[in-house]
Amino acid sequence: MTIRKIDNETVNEPPVQFYKTIAISFLVITIILLGVVVFITTKKATIEITAKEDTKQVSLSLKVGETGDMEGTVTSRLYEWSNRYYPTGVKMIEAKAEGKIVVYNKQAKDQPLIINTRLLSLDGILFRMKERVTIPANSQKEVEVYADVVGSSGDILPTQFTIPGLSQSLQTLVYGESVNAMLGGVRKVGMLSIDDLDAAKVLYKEQVKEAFLKELGLSSLGVVLKIDIGKIKSDREIGEEVSEFTLTGSNRVVAVNYDPGRLQEIINNKVSGEIDKGAEKFLAVSNESRVELIAVNEETGVAEFSVYQEVLVTLDVNADKLSIINFAGKKKDEIERYVLALDHVTGVDVKFTPGWMVTAPSVSDKIKIIVKSVK
Repeated sequence: MTIRKIDNETVNEPPVQFYKTIAISFLVITIILLGVVVFITTKKATIEITAKEDTKQVSLSLKVGETGDMEGTVTSRLYEWSNRYYPTGVKMIEAKAEGKIVVYNKQAKDQPLIINTRLLSLDGILFRMKERVTIPANSQKEVEVYADVVGSSGDILPTQFTIPGLSQSLQTLVYGESVNAMLGGVRKVGMLSIDDLDAAKVLYKEQVKEAFLKELGLSSLGVVLKIDIGKIKSDREIGEEVSEFTLTGSNRVVAVNYDPGRLQEIINNKVSGEIDKGAEKFLAVSNESRVELIAVNEETGVAEFSVYQEVLVTLDVNADKLSIINFAGKKKDEIERYVLALDHVTGVDVKFTPGWMVTAPSVSDKIKIIVKSVK
């Protein structure tokens, strides 16, 4: 019988604390990794920009004519013209009011009335007849009268009149009545001043332009004029009392007729080239094009224009200068300085999520750019 020896030696196993440590470490690493994933997925930046609309002036020079930048015709001639104008400065002058009275004769015989016959209104205002007149029997006649004294007292409304020179009984048969008011007791007289003359000359130039275009059968659309005003003469002197005055002059007028559609195409091309496509966008034309005639070569029939066009522009949210790459990984103050340096920007608000972030995300879809436009 074989006897075996039983091995009673103890086997050393890792302690429980060791496994706890491994488990806890794994949990911590998992939490950290989860936090990193959450941080990366929730990290966001919003850049809100306030931009205003600005006016940009575009100017260009071009020639019009057979050998120019666009076709057109040149007309030049000496144009004489005159028109009436009115002074603005006035003064009040007292005079004798005047008017007309219908004299009635209810008698069966004619009634003669001498020159300066008195006619007295119901309010006691005295007028006199300008001429001798005879009123036929059972008839009436209109006579011209004037107030006995100067001043506003003679400016009266329509009323009835008696003739004091006639007997009391006859005054009921021969009397007067006005249909319209008596006027002229106080009247305004214009005093021609140097300001009146200067203002009239400015208006004169515009009227010459309108009259010239009308004579040629043209409208102002597609036509530009150059007017060299010659010596303008006034038929009245400065300081003279006038109700109106006339200006007359001989003027050199050059008219260039062009295609406004073609001009607009040229302007649009110029506008497109003037806009900063890296930051701006075109909104609208703010005013009509201003076209000025600079020079004319009458021998070649070519005119030179200066054209000015104002357009509205603002910041373009899709422009290259607002590309996400310009903001990824940047700090708040770096983003603010960059945006505020752009044209048309009036303000910027940068927000990071979570709030303790110090830089913008480096992932493009985590950055949002908003542009608000103000007038």
